[in-house]
Formats: sequence, C-alpha cells, structure tokens
Amino acid sequence: MNSIIKPTLCALALGVCGAAPLCAASATASCEQTHSVLYAGGVSQAIMKIKITAPETSQILKGMTFSMAGTTSVADIAKAQIFASGTTPYFSPNSGQANRRAVPILNTISKGAKTLQFEGSHPLSPGDNYFWLCVDLIPRARGLNKVDAACTGVALLEDSNIAVSNPSPEGCAQVYPYQFRVVPYYRHTNLMQWNRDQLNAQHFKSFTDLIYFNVGCDTDGNLTGQNNEQFLNGLDKLKNLRGTGGSKIILGVAHCDAGMTAITADPEKRIKFARQLVSFAKEKGFDGIDIDWEYPDNDTQWYYFSLFLGEVRSAMGANGMSLSSAINPYYLAPTSEMMDLLDFVNVMSYDRAGQHSTYPDMVTDVNTMRNKNVPDCKIVMGLPFYTNETRSNRNWDAQKGYSTVIQLYPNIAPGTDTCIIDGQQHYFNGITTIKKKCQYVKNQKLGGVMIWCYDGDLLLTHVKSLAKAMFGVIKQQAVR
Repeated sequence: MNSIIKPTLCALALGVCGAAPLCAASATASCEQTHSVLYAGGVSQAIMKIKITAPETSQILKGMTFSMAGTTSVADIAKAQIFASGTTPYFSPNSGQANRRAVPILNTISKGAKTLQFEGSHPLSPGDNYFWLCVDLIPRARGLNKVDAACTGVALLEDSNIAVSNPSPEGCAQVYPYQFRVVPYYRHTNLMQWNRDQLNAQHFKSFTDLIYFNVGCDTDGNLTGQNNEQFLNGLDKLKNLRGTGGSKIILGVAHCDAGMTAITADPEKRIKFARQLVSFAKEKGFDGIDIDWEYPDNDTQWYYFSLFLGEVRSAMGANGMSLSSAINPYYLAPTSEMMDLLDFVNVMSYDRAGQHSTYPDMVTDVNTMRNKNVPDCKIVMGLPFYTNETRSNRNWDAQKGYSTVIQLYPNIAPGTDTCIIDGQQHYFNGITTIKKKCQYVKNQKLGGVMIWCYDGDLLLTHVKSLAKAMFGVIKQQAVR
C-alpha cells in the first residue's frame, strides 16, 4: 500500500468536510483490502471494504476520499463508486435478497490524478455498516497493473471527520494478466505415486493455475490433511517444476461435505476454519484457495457458504491470493451472491447421466452461469480427462483416466468419444471434442478451462495427449 498519514480523531476529511471547527465524532471506521484479482473491462469490482460503526444516535454519511498514489495508472479506472451493503459484511451486487444486495450510494464528484472523492447522503444504522470502494476498469487496462487505495477521509453530515483505523491496508489488487485461465486439478497421490512422471516443467508454461488436491476439514472447524508427508513433498515438487514461471499453485479443499455443512452454519467455526485455511496457505506459499464442496443442498447452505467465503476474503486481505470454487451447474445452481465473492468459478460440466459431458451440455452450463449474473471473465469451464459409464446405474468407481482408453485402444480415432471397458460402454471427451470445447470458450471470451483430472492424461509428448490438443487451442497467454 502507499504510505499516508493516518487521520486522527477530530481531524477534518480532506476535500469533503472543508474548513470546519474540530469536533469529536462518535462513529469509527476501519478498512480492509478485498479482492486481489481485477479484470480489464470488468465493472463494479470491489477493492476495499470500509466498515463504519455508528452509535445509537442518528448519523448521516456525507462523503469519503481516497488516495490512489499506489495505483499504477489511474487512467485504468473508467469509473469509481461507493457501494453499501447495510449490515452484510460481504460484497454482492447481484444478491437475490434485497437486504443483502450491495448498491451504489455516493456519487463521484472528482477523480484527480491520484485521488478519488465522493459526496452524498446516506443514513447510518446503529452498529456496523459496510461500504465498498468499487472500480470499473477500461478494456485495455494492462495486465499486472496495480489498483491501490488508501482511505484519507470519512465525513458525516455534521462536517466531522471520523477516526479511520488501518486506512492503508497491506496489499493491493492487480489486473489479471492472461487472456484465459487454464486450470488443471492434480492429485498429490498421483503426483508422488503412479504416473508421477506425467507432469513436467513444460506444462507450467501452458497453464495458468494448478489446483493441488487436497486438504479437508472436520466438523469442529479444523483443517485436516495439511501435515500429510506425501502432500507436502508433492508441493515441493510442484514448486521446483514451476521454477520462476508465472503459473500459480492453488490449495484445493475438498471431500468434506459434513465438515463444511457444520462449519458454515456456525459463526465461530466459520472464522476459525477461514483463519486456519488462509494461515496454512500463506505459510506454504500457495497463490490461492479453491473450495470443492460437493454440495450445498439448499439456499440456506449457499447463504452460509457465502458468509464463510466472506471470512476467507477477510483473512486473505489483498496479498495476491485468488479465491475460487468448483460448482455443479445442474445439481443445484449456486446463488449469485456466492458467485460475487469469487475470483473465478470452476464449472463442473461433467458427470451427467448417460454421455456425461457433451458439447451441448457445456453450452447449457455456460448459459446457466450467465443467468446467475456471473461475468464471462469468471466462468472457467470444466473438461473431463476421464471416462464414465453410460448406463443409468453406473458404477462411479469404474471411472478411468483417459490414458487407460489409449492403452486399451491405441488406434482410436480423434473424433471417438465412447469405448467398451470391462464390458460396459464408457463416455469420454476425445481430441476432437476437447478442441471444439476449447474453441467455444475462446469464441465466447469466457474465463478459460478447468481440467479434472489432469493426471489422467498421457505424457505431453504423446500424439494423442488431450493436454496437447487443448494447448493447441488455448493456453497461458498474456493479455498485453
């Protein structure tokens, strides 16, 4: 963050309060950085949370000012707004619940070379009130440019400036640097046991994020699996393979339905697990956190999940870590407010009945995400590198990696998506289907593709490798 002089109690809000006698303010304010990842051309992207705690007496918020001295180019900001979410501590401009929806409240009256100033009139409720500094970025905002704010004043109608603690929080947001995400899931058991030589340094030049599977949680809000020796040794291997490249290694949290159900419903457990999770991720040098809860079963659980994600956001700050989640669009589509909290969503466009992951299924799933107001830049579509039985009472344990298909049928045609394994018909995505799906993602300008599970593929040098086919269409490529 840029360095500023912290405002003190009774000081005046620069450019908002004007010249007025010093006066004590009974309300207080505090600031946190929020989303670390911004998208060129994105709108209403939150970069700072401002919590104003008001007393029982009626008070009116008049304005706020911010220094943008740490921002690489203020010209990247097409528009800046202050949103209010009432007593809801997370940012969701698309929430289906009016009382939880963040709405713009203060008008921008000036955008200087390195300052933002807002004025308006907004009543404060007794207790905690949440506000958000949000920006729209121009489509040509340069990748890795910083967008950094420090709160230099919060003014009430009485022309008093209130005390702001932590006005210049650590960290800042950055413009996402790639045109598309390529996000493989990789299991630590396969990295260190069978197929352990399938992944090499060459892969890290083509994908943007690798989600390392996995840690879990128990019903008391404790992180589990983080001390597994094989998991930790695998992490060291991943870091060595990546070297100094730009690919990110993301911590995968999964296989903990009972734990997530219990944790998210309990405020204390939410905070406990969020802090443990983020602390471990920071300690081990992960670049983000991905949560694969399969699945919240109703709107109440989605709401609790949103509260938990808000706690994870708060614990993360803006240190560059991303927050994502795997979701199933056809089982029970998640709420818009949950989507608003994520930097991207990994859409599990597979595991349907019958032919479990067809091209038309992907198109349907993209439309489902768009109907949930998920920006295209956040939609990362799942590609299966494995098979499923097509029978109605399929055996889920009969899934096979794509490499098994090629071992059994070395001369299979690129356009073939079915085969017989152990007497049962299996459906998978062959080379032609993978290319077609990747081209659709590019043509629609979506966020990218996700792969479950990357360790099911052949060596990248193999002519029938699905990753080889995928990278021929979509791979790590800088925006500009």
